[in-house]
Amino acid sequence: MPSKPKSATARKVTARTKNDARKNDTKNVKVKTKKINLLKLYSEMNKLSHDAVDKEVIKRFKVIIDTSEEDITKKSLGLILKDPKSVIINDFSDGLQPYIKHYLFLMKRNKRIKKV
Repeated sequence: MPSKPKSATARKVTARTKNDARKNDTKNVKVKTKKINLLKLYSEMNKLSHDAVDKEVIKRFKVIIDTSEEDITKKSLGLILKDPKSVIINDFSDGLQPYIKHYLFLMKRNKRIKKV
């Protein structure tokens, strides 16, 4: 039986190395953690939103939640939701501060609307 030409053997070797490279790429998948407390704050903000500006801020907050690796503690979430007047904004990371401020604004606006 005649032997295979050298070029055919070379093609198989290069094909194998390409497949090996693809397998290595799939192993580097990041494991996503659930940010339960941030998602609860997100859903509360959704309930209080009234206009397009609120919806845009909430949409950006969702992007921050998805890309962020950190979550807020359950204790700080409870403080934000139950006693918004005593929240210290500087205790949170710089990326989350504007969204917490917006939530506090939504709470004040909601109380003002209910009074009228």
